[in-house]
Amino acid sequence: MIAAKTWREIRVMVFAYTLILEVMLIPAIWLWPTLRNEAMTIARIMPADFLKRMFEQISSGSEAAYSAYMAVQMFFKGTNIVGIACAVLIGTGLVARERENQTLEFLLSRPVSRAHVLWSKFWVSAVAVVVPIFLTSWTAIPLSWLVEEDLSFAAVTLAAIHASAFVLAFVAFTLLVSVLMKTQVHVAFAVGAAIVVEVAIYFVQEIRTVSLFRLSDFDVYGPILAGNASYGGVLLGRTLWLAIAAGAFFLASLALFRKADL
Repeated sequence: MIAAKTWREIRVMVFAYTLILEVMLIPAIWLWPTLRNEAMTIARIMPADFLKRMFEQISSGSEAAYSAYMAVQMFFKGTNIVGIACAVLIGTGLVARERENQTLEFLLSRPVSRAHVLWSKFWVSAVAVVVPIFLTSWTAIPLSWLVEEDLSFAAVTLAAIHASAFVLAFVAFTLLVSVLMKTQVHVAFAVGAAIVVEVAIYFVQEIRTVSLFRLSDFDVYGPILAGNASYGGVLLGRTLWLAIAAGAFFLASLALFRKADL
């Protein structure tokens, strides 16, 4: 019942989110033959070393050039921008919206525990954010044939798993803030401010190693799509920690929600 209610509330956002991911992907693939020839020119004007390396690999002419390009388009750009935006938009209202609409008391009056209420909201939101990442990423495989390129299903799936864990951590973090704060505006501001700080750190060469976005950037997805990263190395070395972080945020949310005033 609670899960169904949560889905009704977020389904329009989920459909729009999926559409945006796909709409961003299709022209990116279609323009690949043109952009491939311009990548080296773009690399020369990039202000940061890691951005130059990214475009140099795209323009290298090697077999890995297209996979490097798609790592940028699907994950470095698509997931990190659209995925996180959707995660925050959905997570913001999970509890704070109920408080603002004065429906939280009614929700908690049901003959179920607070843990059940929060879990029902969380898992629906998690699935809603994660599934479109896989669906749109997989469509890149047949779409790539139109420009005479190919992507490995296994590599795309591995990258999607990691990207999903990264976005899921943001859903869980936003849920935690939604439990703590009274209004959606305050939740959005707090989470948005945290993301802006992390992005700002990421683009400063000297301190970018401490940014969370180092866990979901070209240096992660490029080797995966090029077939140079093992499942074990990615899943145990990076993805597992993101999943643990998401779990920790959810458990913290649950502990606070059990004690929270309406």
